[in-house]
Amino acid sequence: MKKEVLIVGGSSMVGSRFTELNRDHFTFEVPTENELNLLDMQSVNRVVGNSPVSTVVNFAAFTNVGKAEEEKGNKDGLAYKLNAKAVEGLARACKDSGKRLVHISTEYVFDGMKKHGLYKESDKQSPINWYGRTKYDGEELVQGSGCAYTIARISMPYRARFPAKPDLARTFLSMLRSGQEISGCIDVINTPTLIDDLTHGLKLVIDHEIDGIIHLSSEDGISPFLFAKAITEKFGLDGNLVKPIAFNVFCEGRPAPLLKNSGLDTSKFQGLFGRGILHTVNGGLENFKQQMLY
Repeated sequence: MKKEVLIVGGSSMVGSRFTELNRDHFTFEVPTENELNLLDMQSVNRVVGNSPVSTVVNFAAFTNVGKAEEEKGNKDGLAYKLNAKAVEGLARACKDSGKRLVHISTEYVFDGMKKHGLYKESDKQSPINWYGRTKYDGEELVQGSGCAYTIARISMPYRARFPAKPDLARTFLSMLRSGQEISGCIDVINTPTLIDDLTHGLKLVIDHEIDGIIHLSSEDGISPFLFAKAITEKFGLDGNLVKPIAFNVFCEGRPAPLLKNSGLDTSKFQGLFGRGILHTVNGGLENFKQQMLY
């Protein structure tokens, strides 16, 4: 019998792909934004409380880092309401109805200052911008709610097709195909992740009801400069269009502080489920290429 799962944020870039790839594995309940208003606790309690599912997965979030920074310090702003207050309400509704909450979070709960290696689940959180703070508070509220939970942190998700929202891989590819130059940071570590890998990993996390925090991202890290270079190599484009830039120069004039090291360590996931489910950056880009070409 297939596990029943309630999807919150089913129209999002990650959530829509998760449901698309796992329709044969789970029985999904995917309420629309009109059916489930996350900012209305009566709506949340009604939908979650009346649902027969055992697990709720929350993909909904305010993810625009720059726009979130415009609301810095405002707990009545939309970013904080969606990423913290609504998450608290969702967690309480799950506790009251005996459901497990799987909450999607981000690398932005860290400060990006780690000198060696990628961020582990146990590393100290210290967000440096308002988006990160809202997501950090959301995590804390889930953990303090008393519900059964998994917090799955993801990093720089990308997919072959999703017109409603750009991502780093498709943005770089579009610019390079049109002959535009790209300034890629050479002294930054990211773990950009093909969303298909995230969905496969998340499926296992849900099936096995993994407690606590777990990281889902590519197996290794890469700089934006080398990521853009890898895209030129995969798609036969001009690598000379990719220009190096230092992180401190790139950050000048940006609306929000950015992370120099935003990479997530997936050793915990690999220890549980083995390697090869979450691919390397190169492996993810190879699958991305195949999907883009066919």
